[in-house]
Amino acid sequence: MSLDPAVAGFLSALRSAGAPPGFAGTPAEMRERMRAAIEGNWDPARFAPVGSVDDVAVAGLRLKVVRPVADGREPVPTVLYFHPGGFITGSTHLMQDVARRLSYDLGACVVSVGYRLAPENPFPAAVRDAAAALRWVHESIGDLGGDPARVGLAGESSGANLAAVTALRARGEGLPVAGQLLASPVTNLAARYPSVDQNADGYFLTRDDLDVIRTLYLGGDEALAADPRVSPALAPDLSGAAPAVVGVAGFDPLRDDGTVYAARLLEAGVPTALRVYPGLIHPFFGMPGLSPAADAAVSELTGLLGDLLG
Repeated sequence: MSLDPAVAGFLSALRSAGAPPGFAGTPAEMRERMRAAIEGNWDPARFAPVGSVDDVAVAGLRLKVVRPVADGREPVPTVLYFHPGGFITGSTHLMQDVARRLSYDLGACVVSVGYRLAPENPFPAAVRDAAAALRWVHESIGDLGGDPARVGLAGESSGANLAAVTALRARGEGLPVAGQLLASPVTNLAARYPSVDQNADGYFLTRDDLDVIRTLYLGGDEALAADPRVSPALAPDLSGAAPAVVGVAGFDPLRDDGTVYAARLLEAGVPTALRVYPGLIHPFFGMPGLSPAADAAVSELTGLLGDLLG
């Protein structure tokens, strides 16, 4: 297994520039580095075309609603999207290109969730926001031009964790979810799989980053890592969860986490498609411009979610 050449060049450039790990320093410094890195490389002219983008605030929730170009084919699928950032960084603004692409590729209304961030708002704040967002989507499905039977969840990294947790909660609350897309998910904060040490450093997300994320998200209470609302892989029963699409990268410390969760879903009888992208890194789903291989991976995973949404 070898790194994709474009990915290798990206990592080499980071090393040459002396870039610090993503989760080094204070939360404010982490957030500023992410903002500068993303906005500094934006080309809005290359954003996928959509019908409209609206910021919505309701009951404490901050949502960005991205609607597809109208083509007369309503109702459309609706996807609730949770951004990455280790529960500490990221926003609907910074990840709007991902939401736009999902909307364009799926012909869907995408609701991007600005959940509360740690350490100011540690677990369970983000989980509660995610659940409230799904309830809002179902309550507002007519206004969104959607179909309650074609609601999906999508996320990457920490966002994939929230998607997985929300899928299990939706099962318990009787809220229909047609499919969940989990890219580079973290699903077991109580485990340390071999890939964490194999890809500990030098591949963008580091082992030390994961330690920082766990500490800040849990508010320093390590015992919370065993809570299924933190680690959905530890839920005693995964049966009845929404069909899943799981994508993992070969050089990601979280590679084994996603692979094990996909296996657990399959063992529970949940239809699950696992895709492994050997030459990619974390978080490939949010960086399709990094390489043609990353772009193809995004297209494949999004297409598989589209199949579930009908």
